[in-house]
Amino acid sequence: MPEVPISEAALGLVEALLIGLLIGAEREAQKDKSQAGLRDFLLVALTGGICGLLQQPWLTVAALLSITIMLSVYYLRCETRTGITTEMAAVATFCVALMASAPGNPAASKLAIAAAVVMVAFLGAKSALHRFVRKTITETEFNDTLWFLAIIFVILPLLPEGRFGPYGAFEPRKIWFFVILVSSISYVGYFFQKFLGSGTGLKLTAVLGGLASTTAATLAFARELKEKPDEMRNYWYAAVLANAIQFPRLLVILWVVNADLALAALPVFLAMTIAGLLMGFFLSSRLDPKAAEEQVNAGNPFRLAPALQFGAIFAVIIFVSEAATTEFGGEGLHVASALGGAIDADAVSLSVASVQQQGTVDMQTALWDLLLALFMNALLKTGLAGYAGGRSFALRVAAGFAVMFGAGAATALLAAGMG
Repeated sequence: MPEVPISEAALGLVEALLIGLLIGAEREAQKDKSQAGLRDFLLVALTGGICGLLQQPWLTVAALLSITIMLSVYYLRCETRTGITTEMAAVATFCVALMASAPGNPAASKLAIAAAVVMVAFLGAKSALHRFVRKTITETEFNDTLWFLAIIFVILPLLPEGRFGPYGAFEPRKIWFFVILVSSISYVGYFFQKFLGSGTGLKLTAVLGGLASTTAATLAFARELKEKPDEMRNYWYAAVLANAIQFPRLLVILWVVNADLALAALPVFLAMTIAGLLMGFFLSSRLDPKAAEEQVNAGNPFRLAPALQFGAIFAVIIFVSEAATTEFGGEGLHVASALGGAIDADAVSLSVASVQQQGTVDMQTALWDLLLALFMNALLKTGLAGYAGGRSFALRVAAGFAVMFGAGAATALLAAGMG
């Protein structure tokens, strides 16, 4: 047995008993004569706590095996029981109490108590969970959720890190991360609209997309439009709103790296943001109120084939950009900003901010290079919007960018003239 201070041992047992009290009280409230109650759970937790303190593997295995056998016998003798939730909760209580009382690991005890609280929440939400799984979520939505989780937790970890191929342009993890971004915005947006209605759900999805990736958001809206062509104005509004949020997000990034450049860009980016938000407000005021509150009843929150197509297109664009930058990079920062901005405006903005801070270029040149990178990124998003959503949607997205960049260019020219 390890040497454990009496205070630490006592605290471990108290935490174990607290876990048993929490879970046992919840089970007691649901109790009938054929299942374990509060006192049973307290004893199970106390047993787990003692095993955790003693740190004897043979004792832990024997105790858990004994508890499992007794619960099994008890269950088999009750002919009216149809589930094993309480028995499973008792086994989990033993394990969590064991974790809480293990000496020398304070983080484990905190996680154990948190796990107990989560267990109680799940146990108490039986009716809500049953209703959610059986009536709210369709079979298609459940299967698509599995596919969505697979691309994140199964495929992504298997992809190699680093750059491969000519010009080092093939970066599997980066490409797949873009696939995940596009899929995530579509997936989250689907359930926002399902549970909150099309109006509120689409607005939240646009904000999320603007904070995460405007390229992925624009693609996601274009893909959704292809399935719902009668909601053109809705997805136009969402695309404008998402891209308007890009500018304040970029300002925050610039402020961290180069506060002077961020301050110089503030009037221009503020004008572009206001122009985008005003256009979004105009579009939202013309939406059909009934359609805006309509809920999504069924559909596909995730589709693998379109996500893979977008990933392939993104990989080709990265290759072209990397090749052009390598071959013509000597032409200067303007070429690098134009080519790199088509792929990742944030990365180019950070590069420009760093170069300006070193004194290589003046503030005005750096500001125009930022706008050039954002403009090229807008061209890319417009092209992808046309590919995924059609020519009409691409023209509307381009109109939104024209309003925002027109306001930004006018502000930049006005500031240069005053300077």
